[in-house]
Amino acid sequence: MTSNRRAARIHRSALLLAASAVLSVATAGCGSSGPAPQAVAPCPLLTPAEISAAVGSTFGPGKAQVSVSNSKTLGCWFTSPKGYASLWSWRGAGPGARSAPSCDRKLEQADGTGYRALVCTNGANIQTVYVYKGNYYLSLEIGADARPGAARTLGRLAATRLP
Repeated sequence: MTSNRRAARIHRSALLLAASAVLSVATAGCGSSGPAPQAVAPCPLLTPAEISAAVGSTFGPGKAQVSVSNSKTLGCWFTSPKGYASLWSWRGAGPGARSAPSCDRKLEQADGTGYRALVCTNGANIQTVYVYKGNYYLSLEIGADARPGAARTLGRLAATRLP
């Protein structure tokens, strides 16, 4: 992986974690007196075989990760010889999570039955899909020189597995 791609991946991952932390902090003070709602475990939402088929590279099993800044935000990292796929899940992020994420290219609507989604492929060919279904949110980023439409396909599949 080139240093530019590695830097872009690290930058994008940091932005995603920061965005999820901001959303969670913003909603934490909204008068909720109970414990924070639980995110869906992201690793079971997609299998390595499904990711491999969509992307065009062989991926290994996902490795679970908890956000450093927000223990209710859960991640799963899948790797292949060509790069990575990261899937993050959170719940109860509130209306702010429904706003369009930033993208250096055109965001495309990718809604499906029962869920809303936005997809983007940036100038470095990193594909991202943002999904929300009810009170559940997902973000999938693929930095593995994926086939066109891979993020859209995998986002749709993961959305069907949300409660």
